[in-house]
Amino acid sequence: MANYQHILAAVDLDPHGERVLRHAQGMARLFGARLTVLHVVEFIPMDSGDALMIATPDLNRQLVDQARQQMEALCGRCEVPAEQLLVLQGSASGEIKRMAKERAVDLVVIGHHPRRGLAALFSHTDEHVVQRAPCDVLALRLPD
Repeated sequence: MANYQHILAAVDLDPHGERVLRHAQGMARLFGARLTVLHVVEFIPMDSGDALMIATPDLNRQLVDQARQQMEALCGRCEVPAEQLLVLQGSASGEIKRMAKERAVDLVVIGHHPRRGLAALFSHTDEHVVQRAPCDVLALRLPD
């Protein structure tokens, strides 16, 4: 069995985010590992009529600030120190993989929503991370 030293919890701001964080926190305790909590604010495309644009820097900054506040509250409820929290902006799967590599993470904990029908045809963050992460990935099955 692997002895994990650094666990990265990739957490969404949805009703399942706390479950993912608490599971990663329990694993970190079990292995005596460091825990890093990551939330990624994805770029928001905006329709300007003729072309798709990225949201303005002010709007992006506001979204990151809001996400940070919500994540700090979640970490507070779970008794995770704020210095273990990262809120980044970009592609969720790309940032998760980048942080796992840069921070020498050996386990990523992420939520997984099973998909059926048309939803199964589209690419999803959890599946990208499982397939391309530089370390082990624990995908927690979340309710539909």
